[in-house]
This record gives sequence, C-alpha cells and structure tokens, in this order.
Amino acid sequence: MKKVYFVLTLVILASMVLSACGGQAKPVVEETTQEAVVEEVVEEEPAPTEAPPPVVAAGAEELDAVFGAMLASMSGYNAIQADGLLEEMAADVPPFIIDVRTVDEVSGSGHIEGAVNIPLNELAEHIDLLPSLDTPIVTYCAGGWRATIAMTALHGMGFENVRALKVGFADWKDAGNPVAEGVPEAVALNAAVVDESLRLAADAYLVGIKEHGTKFGIISADDLNLAIGDNPDLIVIDVRRQEEVDEQGYIEASNWIHIPLESFVDSRADWPADLEAPITVYCGSGHRSTMAMTILFAYGYSDVTSLVGGFGGWVGAGFPVAGGMGALDTNYSTMLENMVGYNAIKSADVLLAEMIEDQPPFVLDVRSADELASSGYIEGASANIPLDVLAQNVDKLPAFDTPIVTYCSGGWRATIAMTALHAMGWTDVRALKVGFGDWAEAGNPVMEGAPETVVLNAAQPDAGVVAKVDAALTAVKGLGTKWGIMSADALNTALVEKPDMILVDVRKQSELEENGVVGVVDQQLINVPLEDFIVSKDLWPADKDAEIVVYCGSGHRSTMAMEILLSYGYSNVTSLSGGFGGWVEAGYPVVEYAAP
Repeated sequence: MKKVYFVLTLVILASMVLSACGGQAKPVVEETTQEAVVEEVVEEEPAPTEAPPPVVAAGAEELDAVFGAMLASMSGYNAIQADGLLEEMAADVPPFIIDVRTVDEVSGSGHIEGAVNIPLNELAEHIDLLPSLDTPIVTYCAGGWRATIAMTALHGMGFENVRALKVGFADWKDAGNPVAEGVPEAVALNAAVVDESLRLAADAYLVGIKEHGTKFGIISADDLNLAIGDNPDLIVIDVRRQEEVDEQGYIEASNWIHIPLESFVDSRADWPADLEAPITVYCGSGHRSTMAMTILFAYGYSDVTSLVGGFGGWVGAGFPVAGGMGALDTNYSTMLENMVGYNAIKSADVLLAEMIEDQPPFVLDVRSADELASSGYIEGASANIPLDVLAQNVDKLPAFDTPIVTYCSGGWRATIAMTALHAMGWTDVRALKVGFGDWAEAGNPVMEGAPETVVLNAAQPDAGVVAKVDAALTAVKGLGTKWGIMSADALNTALVEKPDMILVDVRKQSELEENGVVGVVDQQLINVPLEDFIVSKDLWPADKDAEIVVYCGSGHRSTMAMEILLSYGYSNVTSLSGGFGGWVEAGYPVVEYAAP
C-alpha cells in the first residue's frame, strides 16, 4: 500500500526542479496539496455479527397458554369415535388424519384411507408434513393411547383443533371401514408455522414418553397396586371430576392428589414440586389421564405414567376403592341386612342389663358439652362426642366390631349418630330411644360432669366416607327446626305452600295398605321401605337439591333414611317427628294407599 509521505516527497522534488529552472519557487498552495494527496481506501474485514441465541424449549408460561387453551376449548375431551370420523370424512372438507403408528405397523396392516403416517416419537420432527394450525386434525393408532398423546402434543405445539380417535386401527378395519394398503407417501405441505420453542419441547417429551412405563407411559392396574404398596413416595393424581370421585370413590394411596383435568393447568401450584418424583395419573378410562401425563412431561416431569383402563379397570381388576358411594352402599347394606329392631333399644332396662356384663357396650353420649355440664351423663358412659363433630373424632371410638350404644336428650340425635357410625364402618351400633331426662327421672345411675373421652385409634374408617358423613352431620344440624326435625304442623303447611315437595314413605307395604298414607293432594309420594332403601336407590328423587320429607311409623326409621340421603349428597332432607302416628294424632288427613 502507498503511503502518504511518498506522495508528498514527489511533490517536493517537483517543486525543487521548477525552482532550479525558473528562479524562486512559488509557495505550495494548500488546496493543491490536498488535491494531490490521495489516500488509498483500506479494505477492512467486515466486523463479525453476533449469532442469534439458540432457541430453547418452551417454558411454563408458553406451555400454560397452549395447554390452557386446549383445556378451555375441548369438547368431549377431544375424543372422536368411528361413526363421527366416518361422517366427517365424507364432508366436503374432511379432517387431516394422522396415523402415529410405526412404519412397520402401517406397512404390515395398511392405514385409514386418506391418512398420513408420522410415528408418534417423530411427530415434532415433521412439522413440514402437517397442515395449518387451524385445520381440523384427527390422530389415531393401534388402540387409542398414542393417539391421545399425539393429540395433546399437537395442541402443545399450537394446533387448535385436534382430536384423538378412540377406536384402534384393527377394530376400524374389522368393521369394514375404508382402509388403504401400505404406507402413504409423505407430502411436504410447509403450511404450519409452529413456534420453535414449543416444537423443541414437544420433540423432547415425545421421545421421553416412548420408553416410559411398559411403553408410552402405560402402567397396568396390577403394577400400580404393587407400586402403591412398595413405593411410599409414589404420587397418585386423580384427574376425574369431583362428582365422579364423590360417586365412585378413589384409589387409596398415601400421596393421593385430586386435580380435575378441566383445571389441570390452572392448578399447577398443586402439582408435585419434585420434577423427578414418581407419578401415576388416572381417570375413568385412561384417556384424560394420558392427556395429563403428556402435559406433565411437557413441563419437565420425568417419571410419569397413566393407568391403562383408568379407575374402571382398577375396579374391574378387583382392587380396593376408598370413599365413594360404593363404600357407603356396602356399609349401609350391611346395616340394613343385619339390623334387629331397626337398631333401637327402647327400654332403659335393656341397656342397664348390658352395662353390668363382663364386656359392656361402649356407651356414647352425643349431646353438646353444655347439656352435659347442666345435667350430667349416664354413669358408665364411655365418651362424649357431640353429634355435629362425631365424624371428626373417630380416633376416640373403639374397634369396628365393638358393641356401641348412642344416646342423647330424646333419641333423635342418637338415631342419626347410630346411622352415621354404621355408614363409617362400625357394625354393631344401636340407638337408645330413651331420652336422658327420662333416664335420670327414672332413678337410673347418673354422674355429674362429662365422661373422660380418650384417644383410642382403634379403627381406621375410610377417609372418603368419613368426609361424606361429616358433611351430612354438618348439614342436618341446620335443617328443619334443628337436626332435620319436621313437625306435623310444619309439614301440613308445607304441603299446601310447596307443591314440589317430595314425600318419601319408608314403611313396609303392609303398613301402607293397613293404615293409609299422609294426606296429600297432587304431591309426589315415593314408597321405599327402609329394608330396601339401598337396593332401591333408583327410586330415590333424581334432584339432590329437591326438598324432601321422609316419614315412617314413629320417626325412627325415617331419621335413619334422612341421614342416609344426606350422606349421599342430598341437601334438603327432613324427617317427620312422630311419623305417621304423630300425623294422625295431630288430626291431619289420611289418604287410602293406592298401589302404583
């Protein structure tokens, strides 16, 4: 490269020559010098540009958005049956169908006509083969499991309308539905614009799910049963709706969590804190739990399985269920089948005789502490647990097969307590139908104060059932005039003012035929004898919020039935004090019974 000083030297030499030839040299003009001085442009290498940061897999906020949108908009949990797909395939614009089985599976058995084949674990690698984000898509596989994972993962990448076919390919084919041979040719569409961070996340968890569980996150009922026993750290998540859990019960595990699928993302704070914790998710049949499993994998959980067959498969395999109406059914059925004299002790002498035996019954006072403070208690009583908190104090009760006698001020609460204890699993409970006042006035032994109530921890009732009984006891305290009591006067008025009120008569058929029924006009009357109350649940009112009054001959059986209904979730049930006999004694009309 030429230098500036070299150019200046030439200029100076030229000036000297001119001076020598022609006399005194003229001064060098600055402009001339500047015109003569030509700097050569230095060609510099371009400055290196910073490379864009590498795209990382989507974080929680991005995943919340896509999975939250799926759960908020899903219909039928994004499942479709064969008839529905066939109908849509015949439409002018059929859905885009994806076969997520392996190439070997498809080549050996064919595929649904019009489908494309993208194996599940490669789904996020072939966005170019997928349609636009708003195109209706249906995924399918050999049985429906991988189809559910694929459907969830596609939603997790931003696709908006994806459903899983819940019919396996073999069943589809055996039914004569349209099938094509071989593997369909892959055609690049380049129609989907998928956020790269969401794609990377999906690619990672789809690969992770493939080899988990027995494969694709599957765990059988047998294996789950063993895992619950062998691994106390196992977390079991139930994603069914609350009403399903209430009705059917749940799989009992030391770390059981209930998070309905509908609110799964919104309830992320309830998820296990440890991403490496062993987790099994279940629902009714396995579809919803597989959606939830896929979501958990997307957020970085590494050890998640879904129960194949769901809760239905668990029950079908004969494994135990906690809570639910099934447990209540069993306990109440046992009570009704084995009761003698409707589990009532009508004479103080009977209890006195039993209390002096070598093994006296556990006598339970269910009155309030204030009542005991003012009047004392039956001498020899074992404990005082007020009725409204009975289910909250099961640790103070004896073993399930211990004979128990409940009592109160008049017999009403004793009947409710007796019924509630049977509901929770105690098998030999009777109610004293002699009020404490009458007991004391008859000169029977009484003590001042309250009996010492101690923690026994002798029985472990089902937690789900205890919760239902506790809710029923809380509810009954405020019903009617109190404790579910409905007087004949109040009922007579209500029958006129409330035409939608439902009467349930729990007397035997012979009693109705002999004595008639409560006089009603245009009133719904249901007869369900107490003995058949559980086996005849289909006769119960359909509306659990309906106002119901139960009656029997004297009020004891109807109070048992009232407590049963409340424990099953009915919210407004009362029992006619004095029963049919009290109604007649009050002078109210009786109608001749007409068999249906």
